[in-house]
Formats: sequence, C-alpha cells, structure tokens
Amino acid sequence: MPPLSKEELWSSGRDETVEVNQRALIDKILARYSGEHTIFRELLQNADDAGAEHVQVKFYTASGLETLEKGEGPSKLPDMHRYVVTNDGIPFRQQDWQRLKKIAEGNPDEEKIGAFGVGFYSLWSVCDDPFVESGDKWMGFYWKDGKDQLLARSGDLPPSASSSTAAEKGLTGNPWTSFTMGLREPSLLQGPLDLARFFITSITFMRTVRKIDMLVDGVKVLEVEKSVKGKSKVTKKGMKTSSTNGMMTVTGVDATGMVISAKVMQWLSATGFTPPPIPQAIAQLAKPAKGFASMLASSFFGRNSPAPTPVAPPPPAPPPEDPFEVTTLHRDIQIYQADIKVAVSPAFGRELERATKKPPPTRMPASVVYSRGEADEEAKTEDGKPAAKDIGGVFGGLCPPLDSEKSAKVFIGQATSQTTGIGGHLAARFIPTVERESIDLVDRHVSHWNKELLWVGGYLSRMIYELELQEIRQSWLQTSVEDKGKREQLLKRGLHALRFFTFKTTTPSNVVGQEMESAFYGCASDNRSFPIISIDGILPISEVRMPNADLQKFLPDLPVVTPSAIEEAPKSIARLRERSLLRDVTFDDVVKQLNDRPLTEKEMIDCLTWWQGVASSDSINSAIRRKLVDAAILIQENGKVLPLSTVQTFVKPHNAVIPPDMPLPPHTLPYTITKNLKANSIYNIFGWTELSVLQYITFLVNPPMSNDTQATPETDIRVSADFSEKVLGMLGRAWANLAANQQTAIALELKDIPCIPTKAGFKKPGEAYFEKNLLFDDLPTIALPKGTAIKGGMEKMLLAIGVRKTVDLQLVFSRLVGGGSWTCQDLMKYLVSVKDSLSDEEMKRLKMTAAFPLEIEAPEGESKKTVVRQKPHQLYEPTEAMRNLGLPLLDWGEGKWRSNSEEAKMLFTLGLRRFPPIDVLLGIAAGRPPANDKALQYLLANTHNHYPMFKSEAFSGVAFIPAVTYIGDHILAKPGQVFTNPQCSILGFSVAQPIGAAPENAAKLGIQSDPPMSQLVEALKANVTRDTDKARKIFDYMSTRLGHSLSSSIDSLRSFAFIPVKTTNGDISFYRPTQVYFVAKEGGEDLYKSAFTFVDFGDRANIFLRYCGVRSEPSVRDIAQLLMNEPGRMLEQAGSAERYLEQLRLLAANWTIFDTPTRTAMKTAPFLLASQRVPSRKSTEKLLNSWTGGNEDTEYEREWVLCKVADVSVVDSVTMLQYFGQYILAAPEEHILENFYASLGARQLSSFVRRQYISDTPSTIPSDHAQALRRHVLERLTIFLAEARRKQSEYSSDQLSKEGNFTIQEVRELKVKYTYKNGRNEHHHYETLYATASRGRGKAIILTISTTAQMDDYDIASALCDILLKSPKADDALLLYSILSTPLMALKKRGFNVDRIFNQQKEEKLRIQAERKRDKEKAASEAANETALTTTKRSSTGDLDDTSSITSSTTAIDPEGSTNPNSNTRKHSMGGLLDKFKNRSSMIKSPSSTSTAPGQGIGENIMNQLQGWGNTARSGGPGTNSSHSTNGMPGAFNAIGSGSGAMKGSAPSWSTKQPTDLNNIRNTVQKALDASRPEKGTQINDSRQAVRDVSESQDTYCDTTAQADIVLVPGAGERGGLNIWVPRDVPDQAGFLIGDKMDACYRFSIQILLPICQVFNLAPPVMNVFWDHAGPLIAFNRGGTIFCNARYYQAWHDDQIIRGQRHEALISWYFSIAHELAHNLESAHNSAHEFYFSSIAEEYLIKFIELLARSQRDLAQQHLLD
Repeated sequence: MPPLSKEELWSSGRDETVEVNQRALIDKILARYSGEHTIFRELLQNADDAGAEHVQVKFYTASGLETLEKGEGPSKLPDMHRYVVTNDGIPFRQQDWQRLKKIAEGNPDEEKIGAFGVGFYSLWSVCDDPFVESGDKWMGFYWKDGKDQLLARSGDLPPSASSSTAAEKGLTGNPWTSFTMGLREPSLLQGPLDLARFFITSITFMRTVRKIDMLVDGVKVLEVEKSVKGKSKVTKKGMKTSSTNGMMTVTGVDATGMVISAKVMQWLSATGFTPPPIPQAIAQLAKPAKGFASMLASSFFGRNSPAPTPVAPPPPAPPPEDPFEVTTLHRDIQIYQADIKVAVSPAFGRELERATKKPPPTRMPASVVYSRGEADEEAKTEDGKPAAKDIGGVFGGLCPPLDSEKSAKVFIGQATSQTTGIGGHLAARFIPTVERESIDLVDRHVSHWNKELLWVGGYLSRMIYELELQEIRQSWLQTSVEDKGKREQLLKRGLHALRFFTFKTTTPSNVVGQEMESAFYGCASDNRSFPIISIDGILPISEVRMPNADLQKFLPDLPVVTPSAIEEAPKSIARLRERSLLRDVTFDDVVKQLNDRPLTEKEMIDCLTWWQGVASSDSINSAIRRKLVDAAILIQENGKVLPLSTVQTFVKPHNAVIPPDMPLPPHTLPYTITKNLKANSIYNIFGWTELSVLQYITFLVNPPMSNDTQATPETDIRVSADFSEKVLGMLGRAWANLAANQQTAIALELKDIPCIPTKAGFKKPGEAYFEKNLLFDDLPTIALPKGTAIKGGMEKMLLAIGVRKTVDLQLVFSRLVGGGSWTCQDLMKYLVSVKDSLSDEEMKRLKMTAAFPLEIEAPEGESKKTVVRQKPHQLYEPTEAMRNLGLPLLDWGEGKWRSNSEEAKMLFTLGLRRFPPIDVLLGIAAGRPPANDKALQYLLANTHNHYPMFKSEAFSGVAFIPAVTYIGDHILAKPGQVFTNPQCSILGFSVAQPIGAAPENAAKLGIQSDPPMSQLVEALKANVTRDTDKARKIFDYMSTRLGHSLSSSIDSLRSFAFIPVKTTNGDISFYRPTQVYFVAKEGGEDLYKSAFTFVDFGDRANIFLRYCGVRSEPSVRDIAQLLMNEPGRMLEQAGSAERYLEQLRLLAANWTIFDTPTRTAMKTAPFLLASQRVPSRKSTEKLLNSWTGGNEDTEYEREWVLCKVADVSVVDSVTMLQYFGQYILAAPEEHILENFYASLGARQLSSFVRRQYISDTPSTIPSDHAQALRRHVLERLTIFLAEARRKQSEYSSDQLSKEGNFTIQEVRELKVKYTYKNGRNEHHHYETLYATASRGRGKAIILTISTTAQMDDYDIASALCDILLKSPKADDALLLYSILSTPLMALKKRGFNVDRIFNQQKEEKLRIQAERKRDKEKAASEAANETALTTTKRSSTGDLDDTSSITSSTTAIDPEGSTNPNSNTRKHSMGGLLDKFKNRSSMIKSPSSTSTAPGQGIGENIMNQLQGWGNTARSGGPGTNSSHSTNGMPGAFNAIGSGSGAMKGSAPSWSTKQPTDLNNIRNTVQKALDASRPEKGTQINDSRQAVRDVSESQDTYCDTTAQADIVLVPGAGERGGLNIWVPRDVPDQAGFLIGDKMDACYRFSIQILLPICQVFNLAPPVMNVFWDHAGPLIAFNRGGTIFCNARYYQAWHDDQIIRGQRHEALISWYFSIAHELAHNLESAHNSAHEFYFSSIAEEYLIKFIELLARSQRDLAQQHLLD
C-alpha cells in the first residue's frame, strides 16, 4: 500500500495551540541585549519617533523616592532604586497602547525607526513591572501569580496625577510621557560620564530631540542641548547620484553646522569614566542640607557593604572643589545629510515589508558627521578656553579621535555596535538585527537594502572629502611660496581629511567597510580627478606621483605625495596604489619635467646617473632614450646652452687620450659631466660614442678651427707650430693603440693638410722628410719648435701619415733611371735597400709602372737592342722552362738570375710571374705541336705545385687532351668527351692516348673510365644494331655499368625498341623490354610460347635487359590481356578446362591489382569459362572434358564454354540449378571464382527466377490442427526471436501473439511456380509445397499450409525466415527447423531459454483449471466431455515404449504435460543419419537399441545401434544421461561438445522425405574435410584458437573453454606415423614418453586413428596425438588439425586394444573425430554444429561399418588361430 500524501495526512489531523513561555521569552531573548545603555537607547528612540524635543532621564535612590512621594524635594540619602525616563512627545494613541502590550508588533509608520516591536521589552532587563504614563492613561505590567504569564493592566490617570502637571514643562508643550522602572535589585550605575557621553552622542542624529537632562533624585547633574549654526546645500560635479542597482538616488546634500552644548556638574566630571575610590574630602561634605555629597558617595560609587577600615592614614587631601559647580561646554561639528529618493520594485517592497512589517519609505535622509580636527572644533568652555581633559571627554563620542581605539558607529536612530571604518558616524534608515546592535546582512532582501544604503554612505564620504579638498585647494591658490606656515596648515588639514576617510576594517561585519569603500571610489565618474595632497598643494591624483629620492635630485618641481601622507595615512596610500590611481613616477613624467626647465651641471650629472641605473631594464629601448635626450638641456657654468640631443660623443673619463684642456667639438659632452659617469656603459645606455682621435683631428683641420678667417690662431693647426706640435705629440702617444683603419683614416685626413712644420714652412706630410739617409740635400725636413724627439710612436705616426724617409720614386725615375745611368739590377738594388720605408702607395705605383725591360733578341746586323719596358705582372722570370713555353721574360741583363735573391723576391712581390696561369697554359696545350706537348707535360708535372685547384670540367670547351676516335683518328679532345676504357668505343666514344690514360695522369686531367649512363643510353639509342652478336657485346658492356648509375638513367629504355629479335621468317625486329620475356631455363610453361616473345642474350647481357624491364614470365596483367584478346586460342593451348580455370583463379586472386580500364575491358570480353547442362552424349573426341556430379540425373552432363560475364549466372541456389541448369551458363562453383565473376557484374541465379505460389481457396474456419500448429509455432518463435536473430527482425513474439498478427490458413493443395527469365528466354518449373508465408495487412503474417502434402517443418521454417528476417541465411532456416522439431526439454539442455514457455504453460494450466471450476454446473454433455479430456491427459503422462512410438500415430505427450499440437499429423524424425543407417544397412535391431533416453544425441543412438550390431549393446534407461564414451566415461564427450538431444517419448519417422538436399549436405561435408590440414607449428599455447585460421569455413573462434599448453616432441611419432605432443612444463619431453606412454601412443595411432583417417579420406598429418596432465579435453580442432588425447585413450580403450577388441574404441573415436570435423564449419556447439556433425557421420557411415566388419573378422580369425 503506498504511503499517504501530506495533504491526506493533514486532512486527518487536528489543531492545537502553540504555547509560549512569556517569561522565558523575555528573559532569555527580548531583554538580553548585548550593547551598553540599551534601555536608554530604546526609550530615547521611542521619544524621537514620538516627536519629542525634550527628554529627561531620572535616577532615584530609596530615600529620594520617599521624599519624592512626600513632595519634600531631593533626598538626603544616596540609596537609588528607580529609573524614570520622560519625554514631551505626542502622547500615546490607542494604537500605541495596543502595540505596547503586543510582542513583535512594531510601528508600521515607515518614517519611524522602530520596526520590530520588541525594544520596549528591554526594560525587563532591570525590572519586572514597568509602568507607563502618557496623556490621561496609564499601563502597568506584572507577572500573574509571580509565574510565567505576563499581564498588562491599564487605566485612566486622575487630572491631579497627570504628568502634565509636572513642575518643568517640555519644549513641545505636550504632556510628559513617562516610563517608570523599579529596579529588580538596587545596583550601582557604572561610568556616569560614559552615560553622559552616550547622551551627547545620541542627540546628534535624533530627528526631533534637542535637549536631554540627567537628574539624580531631582538634582540636574547634566544638561545636553543641540542647536544648528548654519545650513547650506552643497554639490560636486562628476558624482554619480544613483546607487549601484539604482534603488536609491541622492537628490541633494545639505551641510549643517551644529553646536552641541553640555552643562556638567562638577561632581559628575570628578568621577571620570570609571568609578575611582571615594576621596576623603568629598566624604566630609555629607553635612549640607541637601545631602548631595553623601548621595554622591553612596549612590554612584558606594557599595551596599561598609567600607573597609584603611590600613594606613590617607595622604593629605588636595583642596576640595565645589561639587555643585556647573561647567558649560560646547563643541562644533559638521553634519552632511543626503536626501534619498527610494525606488524599489513591488516584489522587493513586499519582501521588505514582510521582514520589517512596514513598507519601505519613498524618501529618507542619511547623515555623516565630519570634524576637521582643528583646535576650533575641540570642546571649549563658555569663555572659549579648552575644556579639561576629563570633562571634555563627554564629547569623545561625537567624532572619535582618529588615533584612538574608539571607532565611529553606524546609527539607526541610536548608535549600534557596527563601526563605519571612517572617522565619522553614519546615520541612516538601515534595517538592523532584532537587538539593533548591528546591520542585518543575512536576509537577502534586507541585505540588499542595507548595502544600497551603505553606497549612500560611501557617496557622502566621497562628497565630503571632495568638498574639503576643494576648499583647501582654493585657500592654497591664495598663498605664495613665502607663506610656508599657512601652507603647512593647509597640508595638515588635507592630511586629516585623507586620514578621516581611510577605510579601516569594520566590526562586527567587515562588509560595511568594504561596501562603503567600494562606493567611495565607485560613485565618481572619473577617479583620475581624485584630489590628494602633494608638495605642490592639492592636485588631481593623475598629476601626483609617489616620491622618488633619486628623481627629486634633478626634478625638484615634480608633484609627489607629501611624506607625512605616506607616514600617517599608509592605508589610504596603499588603497590608491592598489586601484592604480596613485602611480610611481613614469618616464613620461620625467620627460615632461625635463621639457619644462633646463638642468644645471649638478642636476644633469644626477639625471644621467639615474638613467644609468634604470637603463638596464628590458623595457628601455632606443625610442625611450631618444625622448629623454631630446628633452634634457644643459646650462653650463660659462652660460652656454647644450641640448643633450646634439651630443654625439664624449671624452672618456679618467684615461682620456685627448687632454681635458684641449678645445672640444660642439657635439661632445663636457668632461666635467662625463668624469662622473661610468665609462663602460655610456655607449650602451646613451648611444654616445667616445670621441675618437680621427673625429678630433677632423674637427681640428676643418672650419671653424682651421682654414677659416674666424679661426683662433693659437688653436689653428695650419698656423700655430706650437699647437701643431701638441697635436702631433698627442697623435704619437695614441698611435700605437689606434686601430689600423683609424690610422689609415687619419693619414688620409692629414694627407693634404699643411700641418707639418719644416725648415721650409708648413708642409703636407707627403712633402716633408726626415733628416737622414737622403740622396739629395735640398729637401724640406721636419723642424718642431720645442724640439720634441722624433722616435717611437711619434716616428711611426709620422711615417704612417706620409712623412718620407726616402726620395720619391718619381724623382728617382726622372733623375737616375730616365737618364740611363741605372740598369734593372741597379734599380732593384736601390729598391731593396729602401723597401722598409716604401709606403703602400709607392708599392702600388711600382706595380703599375712600366719600368722593367722585356727580353728580346737584337735585330740582325745591330749590336744594340731596343729597350721595351713593361709592368712587372706582364713579364715572367727568366728561366728555361718559361722560355720553352714562349712566354715574355724579364731582361735581367748580364748578371745571373737567382730566384732566391732579395731582388728576385721583391720583383715577385711587385708582380713578376713565376709560372703561367692555367688558362694561358691550356691555351698553349690546345695549340700546335711541339709547344702543346710541352705545355701538357708542364701541367702534369706541376699540377700539385702550381695548379692544385685545377678541374678539367671548368675548361670543358678547350680541346687539349690527346685521344683516338673509334675509327682510329688521333685528335685533341675536350674534357668529358674522352675516356680511358677501350670498351666504350663500341658505342662511338673516343679513348685517351697513353699519356692521358695512365691512372695518375687521368686523375689529374679528370678523365673518367667510362661515359655516364645517360650518355651510354643516348649512344645506345643512336646506334641500334641488327647484329645480335654486336648487340650482345653492347648489352654485356652495359651490364658492367649498372652498379655505377641511378636506375632513373635507363628509364627511357623501358619504352624504347632496341632489342633485336629474329622472327620465324629470318627478319630482325626491334622490341621494347616490356614486350619480351626471358627463356625459362627449365623449359617453363609452354602455354604461352606462341603468345609471347622470349629472348636470351647470355647471362651478363640478360642482367642489363632485366634492369631495363624484361621479365622472367608474363605478369598477371599480361595474362589477363592475353586471355581477353585470344581466349579461344588460349583455351585450346591449355588443353583442358581445369588448366584454363587455373588462369582465371590467378586473375581472381589478383583482382585488386587491375586498374579501371582493365576491369572495364574484362566486363565485355568473352574470356570467362562457364558450365552448361547439356544432354549426355557418348562422344569421347570432345576437346573439353565433362564430369557427372554425385547422384544427379545421368541424362545431363556439364559442358564448359567461353562467354561474357553478362551471360553468366552465379549459382546461389542448387535447387534452381537443378530446375533450370540446361538453360543457363553457370559460374564455376568455387568461392574465389564466384566472387571474381560477381565483381565483373555476374548476377546471381536467383535474381533471374521469380516465384509464384498457386493454391486453391483457403478454408474459412481453421481446423484444430491449424490452431495447434499456430500455438506450437508461436511458442517456438519465442525462442527463435530471442536469439541473436532478433537483431535482424522487426517482429517480436509478443507482437505476433496478438490476435490477427499471425494466422494460419489451410488449402487443399499448395504449389509454387518458378519462372526463369533471361532476356526473351523464359522457362517454368512447378513444385508441391507443404507451407508458405506471406504478409497480410500491416505487419501481419499469414502462414498457408497444405492439407494433402506431407508435413514438413523445414518448409515452415524457410517460409517464416523469409518474412521475419531482413537478410535470411540458410542456417537461419535450419535453426528454426531444429527449434520447431525438437522437444522443449531437449532445447533447454542445448542452452535455449524455454523457462518463459514453461511459465506460460503453467499459467495456461491454471487458467484452464479455473475455467473448469466455473463451468462445473454447465450442461451434462459438456461435463462429460471435460471428464473424458481429463482422463485422456492422465493416461498420457507415462512413458511410451519405442515400438508404439514408431508404429502408432496416437498422441505423444510432452513431459511438460501439454498436448503436442502436431500429434495427429506429424511424425518426428531423429534426423537423416539414423534413418539412412536403418534403411541402407538393413541391420537387425536389438530391442534395446530402439529406445532413446532423455537427452541422448543422434551420435549416442547410433553408438547404441552399432554396439548392438557388435553384440556389445548397452542402453541408457529413462532418466539417464549417457555420453559418447564407453565403460562409464564421466562426461567425456562434453569436453568437445554434446550431441543433439532426441525427443523424449517420440519415435523417429521412417519417411523417405529428406529435409535438406543431399547434394548440398555432401558438398558441405566435403568442405569440412577439405578444411582439415596438418599442424605446422611446434608448440600450442591455447587450443581455443582452434578454428580461427580455417578461412575456408568460418571466421570465428571455437567456443570451448578448455585449453591445452603443449609442444611437439620431434621424431617421437615416427614409429606410429603421427606427431606426438606433450605438456610444455615437462622438463624432459622425450623421457616423458618412455615406457607405456610411447606404446600406448603407437597402438592409438596404428589401431584407431590411422584407420579412421582412411574412412574420412584424411591425410595422416592432419591427425595428432597429445598428452596432458589433467583436464576435460578429449579432442580439439585447431586450424583444421585434429588433436586426440592419449591420456583418455589409455584410460578407456588401451586394455581392449591389447586384447584385440577394437570396435568400442573405433566407435567412440569415430564420432569424436566427426564432431571435431564439424568444427571446421561451425565453431559453436549449436544446432548448426549438430547438423553438420550428423551429416558427416552419416556420409561416411558405410565406410566405417566396413571398417568395423574388418575389425570383427580379424578378431574372429585371431580367435581361430588361438
């Protein structure tokens, strides 16, 4: 029963009241507030809500009460027992009185603070019976009977007792409303000044209350009053007026100046803020009439116990003060109040009203107190003097000091415990928690309201800060730099504002401070204008930076935050930096400051020093540096202005080459600056380079320093010899350290400058001479005025810049050589003597001067030779080798030429040639003899010395190599056209002569041994020969070059016809390599001799031809092309259809390699072989062999013909082939050829056949047989559709079971008409059927059965599978046939789920029993029928014997107790195997062999029959479960799969009708045997992989779970003829078989397995024997190889074999092996495997019986011999 719902439970309940313990509620919750002065806070707030302006708080002692009641005035005794709080607000209205006595019913007025209605109950924290008087009514509260029920009693006040008659009137004129509290226990009032401070602070934010008095026993000890000093509206641009979520909008802000005045009696201020010990002097004042001192000591600070006696006499007391003296104080504060417009959504308003019990206000104020912290705002007396610290402390709650521990509070009417985080109080209509000590930030809607109000608080804070800083800025602008004191005060005031609005962590909730701070910064449109104090006054924060000591050294005007702000307001500074408002000084700031003013030298040094420190940062690049340099300007001490952007160079500090006192270029930074910088980083940081000597010299020799009318003579290098000497001295000192290019540049710079002082005046360096070693005396020599020594660096420098030590060569040539007085040898001797002083320029002039004589012969008849002078590089040294080559030689004169002399060395330096260049030498070698031979010999002799880089290919156009052509002519050949190998001449190439062919010379000249393959190929193409002998030689030579080239070199030969072949008529034809094939050495296949061309040029030549593409045999593509082109000739050459089919199989196996054009050609070519059934003829001369298959009609035979694929049909139905075989061309019935034909486009035979069912009119009323058959079929379809086939079916058993979805109709006769139509040909065939199926309306199925035909379950299965399954297969019909014809128990034993059917049968039985019970009282005839039916069922429950089962057609009963629906018309068959055994063998049946035990398989029955025939019959009784084994083998056959169970209680039908075509069964059996094969491995790790590799039969694994891990023992099986395997873990595998195991293996192999192999026509290697240690494996099939367990054989049959009794062992192992052979077709143990197993056993049963007969005869003969 399901559980009741909440509504159902609620409706059945009853109401009960919720009771509240009022005393516990008040004491524990309502009266327990955590804050101080809670009672007074609540009553003050009540007064403010009532519009009161005056409040009095009165304290009464016991005596004071007594005198009060007597009207005698103040009491003399200090005992205090009562609080009375009065106000002059509006008297209580009726609704107020009602709310007063209701807990938690707050004031619904949205303008009032009170919201929860529980504040009044705080009075119970000090009393139990508060009493309220207001107007003319009173109300008192008391606990009924002193228990937990609180009652209120009210009444009217008499006119005389009304509070309006009080002596002192209120400010409003209203009568006084009073709250009287009689204290539960008299107690001391702790901290009276704290209470006074509380009153002063509270009055600040009260709306109407302006005055608060504090009285003790009628004596006024404190009077607080507030007054407004001035009020004005304030605004600030750039402020957002709406809160974050738009709920609240600030419409205006008022700034109000307020003065708080306090009159404090002296005795109150004397107590301080904590009660001190009672002074003795005050104790002596107890005598006055009013007893005030006594009251003071007793009521405020005394205890209720006597004071202890002092141990020591007190010290002398100070002069007493008058305790009655009243001090008047005042304090000025500034209050900023915002007017808030509230806009909330209706939904939010409802939620807020739900929480506060009042609607949200539409307008409300919010205020912040601000104090400038100035002396004017401190508490002062009436005369303007600062108040004493103790009494002035009463104002401490107004604006707590910024450095104190006290914090400003959030006011909700009165102060709460929540701090604001800033220096001032915040008052607003926050919604508090119930005790009003903090803001409610928990409730979602209330929290949202409060956070919006906190935004207003942040807004007011920002506005106050902005206004204050704006006022300070205006005051600052009115001052000058001289007003330091005034400016310091302004900065101090600005610092106070910054500190005042520094947001500290708030308590108890830190959210308050976070929200206000977020609003403080978020309410401004642009925070970059945030004002802040800086050294330049009040500036926007975007212009102010954090101070940086390094920068301030040279940027004193940069506005930065004052140091006091960083020290005293660090949190605000940190917040501003976190928000990226206050930033560090940036580079742009520096640039801006530098642009504003120039720098002094000191500031420039600081600036550059700072830049050196920061320039190492990765962010500093050249562009940033350029900005700095462009902005900085230096004012030097001499008044000169130097923009830093013009500086390019600097003088290196400390170790400068250029003296500091020398004049510097204008682009050089003064030394006074650079001497303070780090020299090694100046260039990297500033980009300036050190002023080089070259730059300095350039500066000195150019205007304005020299060669200028404005030049100063003292510093002009052309005028002042002293200055010139100084400069030359500087150059001399620096010269050794200058780079070579610098030296060269300086020399060039001074080359044309007359800067050298000489005896003849200023001269250019090239015109001046040193003083010694001169040929002439009239030359200008150096004359320095100060006599500086010319040596060392000075001398080197002068030489470098051009000052001469030697006479000018031109002068020498003109004075000495031109005059004819010097020979070539004289000239060279002089030049050698002065070579060290010759300049590069002079050496260059010597090389280009034609001053050297050419050697020429004198004309005949003349004694004097003509002198021809040439340049050195145009002449060769005068040696005999050069003379033999005919080269121009130097005329050395009479002296002997020595190549190692100094003169020769200098000539070589000037360019005299020692050997000819290679191009000149090759030109001579390519010329006429004999010079060409000498040139070649010179080249070969001097290659390594003079021409190491010589490469002949660089001179491929010069013919200089002696060679012989292929016809014997001698020529000069070019490199690359001559080779050393004489064999290449056969292709027309030239061969080098011996001088060049020598290996060492060939290497020097770059002559290759053979031409490259590309040239050989081209030569071969150009010299194709018909001479086969020459061709063989060419091919032989070409084969030697194959390893020296890339294969791509001969690619062009593959399609070139260059192979000469002699035809049959003797002509020579040329063939491409792809057109010919090599002659097979072994004779080869003669099938293609006449179809292809074969060649043989010898082994070496054939290697080359094979490389070119000649193949050993035709390729598959060639064969395909040949068969398509000449199919008839090829069939004739094949000689038989089988040989031709071998070629087609080759094409089929390589189908994937054919391209699309070839496949397309195959589809139209008549090259396919197909068979046709033709009438048998006895002609034996027919070319094509024919065959007759099996048991086919002998009137027909098959004939093979060639045809196109369009004419071929693939046989997918043997039945259709039998019917129409004589009309079709059938593809060979081989899987590979059928796929090949189908790939070409052959159609399946069934696609040409159309079926048409013919029947008479079905009966309208279904018979009992039809109904029973329907139930039976639906029952078995439940099993069939639950198998894997259900995935292929759209039907379910539940769907078919519905009425009308599956019906059976009966006809008298049912036939099928098969029509074969191919083109115009049409043929018909008729067959009689038992059943057919068709679709009805929707998805309904109609099964039509014949009443005259023999019942056939296979017809039913086949017809239904065509309808039920999307893609039915043959084994689907076999499975359904097996399910239809097998009993349920047998199906269950085979693993089918039949429990559902059993349950349905049980439910049906119960239903029938219930119907019987209901129908008991029906007519007598129906009762009799019911009784007869019950009797029949009872008599049918027993087992029937086999004889009656075979011969009788009476009803057979299933073990489930249900009637077999087919009992009247169908006869069960055990399968064709046993039928044919009985029919064919005509054996005598043993009585014991006719019975089939429950669960026995076909194999078991046959074994019983055979054993009965062998006189060793055995049978299993009812209920037993026999196995395949004999002699009690425990579950032996279960290890390899159990057989099909026979149907219990039914006999096999001996009908001759076959369920499956015999030819198909035989073909299938043959496939199983063909799939058997020998095992090629030597070890087996897992026998479960048995069937995976048998591609001929299946694609799945064997499903057995047992495993074998065995290895082959080599040679162990030679004796028995079969391989023997042993367990892998046996250490000695050969030793394992020693003894009885080997003998048992021998007997097992010879006596059992080999004979059975002969029965099944199996090759012996297929069979194997193995041993294992344990396990259920009797035999297994692995990849078509059979393994039999010798351990089981030895245990069960070996003893019988030894005795000569073989028949039991043969029978057992015959069926075991048949079982394993069936696994070649089906891996699983299912009905398909059972069918194949029985078919195999049936097919070879006759041969097996013959084996048994031979065995029996051998045994009988042995007995006779014995």
